[in-house]
Amino acid sequence: MAGPSLRTLHGVQESNLPSELMEHVLSYLSLPVLCRMRTVCKLWNHIICNSSFHDSWEKRDHGVCFLTRFESSNGYTKIDRSMRGTTCFLDLEERRWYLIKGSVDQRFDTRNVAMGDGLVAEFCSPVRDEDSNYYGAPTVCCIQISDPIVKMRWMLDRCPIEVKFSPSAVVAADRGSCIFRLFLFDNSGFAKTRVHQCLWIYESSTNKWRCASQPPRKGSYNNFARSAVVYQQGLYIIFTPNEPLGRFLALYDIEKDTWSMVLENLPEAQLAELVVSRGKLFIMFWRSASTSSRTMMLEMVEIQVLEKTSRIVFQIPASTLSQHFYGEQISKYNFPITCLALRLNSNSLCGSLVLFSNLSGKVIIYNVASATADILPEHPLGDTKLVGRSYWAKYMNLCSRDILRKDAQSHPPVYVPK
Repeated sequence: MAGPSLRTLHGVQESNLPSELMEHVLSYLSLPVLCRMRTVCKLWNHIICNSSFHDSWEKRDHGVCFLTRFESSNGYTKIDRSMRGTTCFLDLEERRWYLIKGSVDQRFDTRNVAMGDGLVAEFCSPVRDEDSNYYGAPTVCCIQISDPIVKMRWMLDRCPIEVKFSPSAVVAADRGSCIFRLFLFDNSGFAKTRVHQCLWIYESSTNKWRCASQPPRKGSYNNFARSAVVYQQGLYIIFTPNEPLGRFLALYDIEKDTWSMVLENLPEAQLAELVVSRGKLFIMFWRSASTSSRTMMLEMVEIQVLEKTSRIVFQIPASTLSQHFYGEQISKYNFPITCLALRLNSNSLCGSLVLFSNLSGKVIIYNVASATADILPEHPLGDTKLVGRSYWAKYMNLCSRDILRKDAQSHPPVYVPK
């Protein structure tokens, strides 16, 4: 049987390999490279712009690290104005930073941000005079959603509650149907008994907010939502009681509007954060190595949702990690290093971690087996000498559909509420 051959068409050699095989090979390329590959020939452009290719490409781990910088001013935190409108992301495979310039509404400061599925939610308050003597956290006057890749921004209908105390927020999008949800848990009723705590959900399909059913709680007082993620069509939240009763993990069923307990007693720890990687749910703990020790360690626990059980995946001493982050100290009250993602090997075991420092903005890939670190390029707008600055990052998979569609350049998609 004759093997693959090349034929010449208008001076360009073109392979007669099956399109399915070419699609498979191209799916390994990063998004910026694919954008260049579209110009090679009509056949490649057709493959890359096809929806079936988008499906196969997005099944692979093409994750990038989005990052921004905050500054403290007059007693509250806001995004550094020099970085507003600039989306920075690090392509972990290419080890390269990309900067995307977007629009900025000069009337507002961004005091909190949430990211998910390529979308950015900004919680905005009016710009304050730098010479003002007013201290304290201002009330959020509006929430703006932006898609930095296609450079689109729009403002949501006003949330029914006054957002002042730092909320726990999650953004989740369905790119296929061009709709998204914003989950906003109001923590202002924490440690109170007569205040109704509520999870508010914005639905882009209806352009309306709705209040979810009453969440579970431990003890006599309202609990604090520490960390939240969307996983398998449900919203998972770690709650911290005001009383010494221990954290718990709860699940909100979005379609049924019901809550259920997943894990009632999480391990005692100073910090707990949810992480979703490769279709699995994990919790990252910063905790003491023992009850009598001040030595800290990072512990990663996998959650078996159906069985409502958990297992420890690994433990890493804090001293091992801090040496890769300019010697940043990790103590019982200070956790500058967080895990953005786990990278699983072919046996579905954890091979490496994507770690990030909110003090320096530094990102590394830490190999769990060899205990070695791959130091990634520094943030192009980072400056470790700046005082009163902190960084925030989110690991996300880029969506290829909005960029690789044939009409993406001339008619960028936008989420239009029905």
